[in-house]
Amino acid sequence: MRMTCLGLSILCGLTSFAIQAKSDAREVLRVHTTERAEIQRLAGRYGHLMVSPEKGIVVFDAPAWERDRLRAEGFDLEVDALATEALQNQPAMLPSQKAGIPGYTCYRTVTETYARIDQLAAQHPDLASIIDIGDSWEKSALGGSNGADVRVLKITNSAVAGPKPILFVMTAIHAREYTTAELNLRFAEYLLDRYGSDADATWVLDHHEVHLLIQSNPDGRRKAETGLSWRKNTNQGYCGTTSNSRGADLNRNWPFKWGQVSGGSSGNACDETYRGNSAASEPETTATLDYVRSLFADRRGPGDSDPAPLDTSGIFLDIHSYSPSVLWPWGWTENAAPNATGLEHLARRFAWFNHYNTYQSVGLYATDGTTDDTVYGELGVPAYTFEMGTAFFQSCASFESTIYPDNLQALLYAARTVRAPYQLPMGPEARQVQTLPDMPVTGDSITLTAIIDDSRSSTYQGGVGAQNIASANAYVGTPPWQAGASPMAMQASDGSFNATAETVQASVNTATLPPGKTLVYVQGQDASGALGAVSAGFVQVFDPSSLATVQGSVRHIASNDPVSGATITVAARTAQSAVDGSFSRRIEAGTVDVSVTAPGYEPWSQTNLVAAGGQTISVQPRLYAYCSLAESDAESGAGAWTTVGSGWAIVQPNAVTPTRAWNESPAGTYGNNANLQLVSPMVSASGMDQVSLSFRSWCDTEAGYDYGHVDVSTNNGGSWTQDVFTCNGDPQWRDVRIDLPQLAGATQVKVRFRFTSDSSEVDDGWYVDDIRLLAGGQACRDAQIPAAGAEVFADGFE
Repeated sequence: MRMTCLGLSILCGLTSFAIQAKSDAREVLRVHTTERAEIQRLAGRYGHLMVSPEKGIVVFDAPAWERDRLRAEGFDLEVDALATEALQNQPAMLPSQKAGIPGYTCYRTVTETYARIDQLAAQHPDLASIIDIGDSWEKSALGGSNGADVRVLKITNSAVAGPKPILFVMTAIHAREYTTAELNLRFAEYLLDRYGSDADATWVLDHHEVHLLIQSNPDGRRKAETGLSWRKNTNQGYCGTTSNSRGADLNRNWPFKWGQVSGGSSGNACDETYRGNSAASEPETTATLDYVRSLFADRRGPGDSDPAPLDTSGIFLDIHSYSPSVLWPWGWTENAAPNATGLEHLARRFAWFNHYNTYQSVGLYATDGTTDDTVYGELGVPAYTFEMGTAFFQSCASFESTIYPDNLQALLYAARTVRAPYQLPMGPEARQVQTLPDMPVTGDSITLTAIIDDSRSSTYQGGVGAQNIASANAYVGTPPWQAGASPMAMQASDGSFNATAETVQASVNTATLPPGKTLVYVQGQDASGALGAVSAGFVQVFDPSSLATVQGSVRHIASNDPVSGATITVAARTAQSAVDGSFSRRIEAGTVDVSVTAPGYEPWSQTNLVAAGGQTISVQPRLYAYCSLAESDAESGAGAWTTVGSGWAIVQPNAVTPTRAWNESPAGTYGNNANLQLVSPMVSASGMDQVSLSFRSWCDTEAGYDYGHVDVSTNNGGSWTQDVFTCNGDPQWRDVRIDLPQLAGATQVKVRFRFTSDSSEVDDGWYVDDIRLLAGGQACRDAQIPAAGAEVFADGFE
């Protein structure tokens, strides 16, 4: 019998749905080409490319049906199976998750972001405010409960009069780039939480303004939160009202050179880089553009070759993912921007912190209608794009261990240099301003120390060179740019200024300081005469009767062995335990909480401790150790660890590792097309929680192409949760710690270190050492509780 869709309408409807679902699936494609015109054509169609000119490889994701289209057009390509699997198999909610983005506990949704910035503004009314700058497309076009406001979080001390130089940071203009909004929100939390206790956060908010557009594309982001690889806004006037390819690319919709570069954007409404039907056609663009124009004065002439004056203030950052890069204008032409020298110097300072490559934007491929070209082109403000990490849906472990901490430091540097961004990066950075003692009493002599450093600049493709330090000055109470600032010369600690980084010091008489906290600013100058970024420290002189001392000894609850290197926090003041476990910390008198953390131990705390002025009180923390489920320090052999593929082995100490370590290519550089595994023995976490994996990582691989991965299994390797951590292009030792709540209570646990490489370009590889899979919880604690009646005293005797 012949079956027809007329007779089997339900079945055919389901088949049609399956075909449509399959057509929406995306693949990661690798195109082999070095032709600039071909790369430009791909960029114009697909938007985000990871380009390796040296390798002749271009990597991007696209709908599966595009593969045949590209082959028909003559492109030499292949599907990256591992990357495609990771893209298509988005994780489900973790056991500990109640809300948020499934499988990604570290990234907050649009709703959670807006709730958090409202909370920050309420908690810090003198420092933070919310500015509604416009509406998303869905709110402006559909109305009702659809869409969202486009909101800026403005952070500055409103009690200090302006005008003030401005740092503007926008994120998530491309919706699927999970890492970006979270970085921006955490940047806000960092500044606000540390105001008044961290000197640099304090003076930055006193004397500068920070404007954060955290969710630049809220409608699109809500689509991406469901796991869709959504880039554009959700404008239903483009490519069909329900198509997952609808919308405009908001980073091709800005007015500067809009639609003027061949392949710089697309006129096809279904393409990823569709530029919209006119410049600034989208409400998200007009809202942001109008706001940015209101912040910054126009300091550049109308000609493409007109430079902005060197005393221009302000910095504009548009943060994206992925393809680890710091980019500066121009993106529309290969000609250098008229402020190219200053733009490159600041870019290289940023890249020192995040370890990314640095390019003029066009070095990857030409673009038009972008945010950074518009802001620099119209206003002369130095404008940059960061491309963070190695994936749109980046693992939380990678975000927490490298992307967030490294890029936070780049943002803090931007916040410190925004007063003169074309000038201050030319000079040496001041950092690590400290005073000893840190809680002086009247009559103490204070030693002020700092590091003046001109070497912290990326050397990618040669760098810009570093100068010797020539001098350094401290300024008590008044920053160096204000009238009345009085410089106090600091001396090189080694007796002479003759290096690109110098430790400097000066003595401060407490009798000259006013009551309360005083900011002391430090600024250095190099041999070329360039002044650098300022840093500061707090000095506060105390009345001895207002202070108390907390002291004690940190020990293991079962063995009574001392725990050295523990961090003891008392009323926001910290101390480290000595080799014998002892510690002593001077604090302000009052009712305080004490907390203790130490590697390998569960946290300990004691609350509501009353410390009277002049009193010394004793605290004796007794810590439960985490239980070791599996470990390897490589010094005592492989043990029960196994390998898959001819690779992983223990190597002897060498130029990279001072001790034995695991390495996937012990004979030298790794090979092409590698897939090598180091697998733990099966262990049980029954009755345990707080499962974590820690290890040391040196990841010398080709960035963006060859990776180290960590995977975990709860069924003896029958299936794996992949990429709880990834690394690439990171040749430095890092201490990595990954929380693994999915392993709590599991009885067939395995972890594996997996190394993969592509078909060309090799490096030294991935070194892993000091692997420890640990767990806490009641079952672990029960094994450590001292026997009944065997009380352990501080001296170790029963």
